[in-house]
Amino acid sequence: MKILMLSKDENLIKTMIGTLNPEENSFSIVNDIEDPLDIMSTVCSSSPSVLIADDDYLRPNTSRILHSIKKVNPNLTTVFFTSDSTIELGREILPIGIHFYSIKPISEQECKGLIQSFSKLKQRTN
Repeated sequence: MKILMLSKDENLIKTMIGTLNPEENSFSIVNDIEDPLDIMSTVCSSSPSVLIADDDYLRPNTSRILHSIKKVNPNLTTVFFTSDSTIELGREILPIGIHFYSIKPISEQECKGLIQSFSKLKQRTN
């Protein structure tokens, strides 16, 4: 499974890397692009199975970027992490088609469950 992560959060990246099986998953991180159009272009051109988006990296363009990505690839499994616990953000993001929404930090056990659910979802769609 091809997983693309948009984040600069070292703890989140470390947790995700620690739970992934490199024999079953390809994992890429984008954390050096600032322009929203370039972020969208990178995601669309890499065609991941799963997109892990960190609001803290994408802010203030989070909803715009995710909405544009989902327009191009509506079946993309999308995971969303944020440190913002306001209900307003949830109301803005969830209608875009997020499969998993979590407030950081996330435990390694939660990450393992998340990765396992991706695998099961992929098996069902194949």
